[in-house]
Amino acid sequence: MSIRDIAGQRNDSSNTQVNIKASKEGALWVAQYLPAYALLNAKGVVFGFDTSAGTAKTCVEAMPTTSPEWGLYNSSSDKMLVLLHVAAISQSGTMGLGLAVVGAAAIGVQTVVAADYSGATKTCLNGSGNVPQAFVTNNPTLIGGTPSWVAFDLLNQTSAIAVGTGVKARIDGLLMCPPGGLVGIEVVGLTGTTALYDINGIFAMIDFDGD
Repeated sequence: MSIRDIAGQRNDSSNTQVNIKASKEGALWVAQYLPAYALLNAKGVVFGFDTSAGTAKTCVEAMPTTSPEWGLYNSSSDKMLVLLHVAAISQSGTMGLGLAVVGAAAIGVQTVVAADYSGATKTCLNGSGNVPQAFVTNNPTLIGGTPSWVAFDLLNQTSAIAVGTGVKARIDGLLMCPPGGLVGIEVVGLTGTTALYDINGIFAMIDFDGD
């Protein structure tokens, strides 16, 4: 399935032109009548992932380089892995004065990952049994150099013992990786933070080229 089929609801290779006219005042109205990602989800290509059944991990004290705590590896041969949402949730310990969730797209093809992190789950969010060609991995080593790490959510707080709180970010496709690639995810906190975190999120597997 290609993005062309989803967006245009067409199965051929031709282009479709749509005329959009402005009002006499110059107003241009474009309405989206379905929720974002509804068509993708209906096609069975949107998936959730969660590590809460596994061992929670502490945050790091500095921005990562080539060894993030978490990664999503794209094991498909023809689809892009597109990150849509990510969250880090505290499970125990003392959260420090600040917290961030950061991400990066690894550069080039990465070391093959063939199994999920113990306790990680990933399921299709339309209730079907579709299984993504992707794996949740812990502490991967990125090859190809240090990618640009981007902060997607930041939290300023009082240092306190807290469970069930954290940071979340709607990525909306700003991070993606090709077949054999990997999206890295890291939770960054201050020195002295003892909290342990699980991560979860949403991603899509999309064929952008079609055919």
